[in-house]
Amino acid sequence: MRIVRHILDLLFPTVCAYCRSPIDHSTVPFFCTTCWSDLAVIQGPSCPRCGRPFSSPEALSSSPQHMCASCRSQPPAFDQSLSVGYFEGPLREAIHVFKYRPVRSLGRPLGRWMARNVTFAELPDVIIPVPLHRRRLRYRGFNQALLLSHELTTHFSVPLSFDNLMRVRYTVPQVELSAADRRMNVEGAFRLSRPEHITGKAVLLVDDVFTTGATINECAAVCMQADAARVTALTLARAPE
Repeated sequence: MRIVRHILDLLFPTVCAYCRSPIDHSTVPFFCTTCWSDLAVIQGPSCPRCGRPFSSPEALSSSPQHMCASCRSQPPAFDQSLSVGYFEGPLREAIHVFKYRPVRSLGRPLGRWMARNVTFAELPDVIIPVPLHRRRLRYRGFNQALLLSHELTTHFSVPLSFDNLMRVRYTVPQVELSAADRRMNVEGAFRLSRPEHITGKAVLLVDDVFTTGATINECAAVCMQADAARVTALTLARAPE
């Protein structure tokens, strides 16, 4: 009975994955209404290039071109990076449950929350999810970035391109590596099968978490080599540095 109860709890949870209170009538799987409403949206001043939050408005106003020191010294391949929430609290737990349990059904509510809380100066021409290598895709069963992208393309009525950008080399999980090793780990790991399809277009790259930006930057570099007009990165959450 204990094994059966454990299986049922995994499939039909009765308590919130974050606060462990009863889920009751929540419409979001694995999370109570209170925790879901507490997802932390990034607010306040941030670097207009990489999206790194500044500690205060004063730090932003004293920064040349309002960019952080890292972007001034080593500009990233993307034109802009946006992250919707902080990788902490209920959002961090939701992403972990989504990716590692894994719970595919969280893709829709997370993607909808992402779409409702992001603002674009101009809409992109095409949305491209950061791809998984086929080996990891077989293991997880789905690409979390693609599920998030489905909600974005529905919300903004922007075309989705899910099979142009490919991960052609298997890489170890970035979470295990330092910032420098992350850059080396993904170098040359991506390519476009039809680069001409994004030439002259504004591309939106989508992923779940921005940590050092190594993966999204490598994808952006591949798109810029295909003469994309602009590359914007959008992630569900930004991890603290």
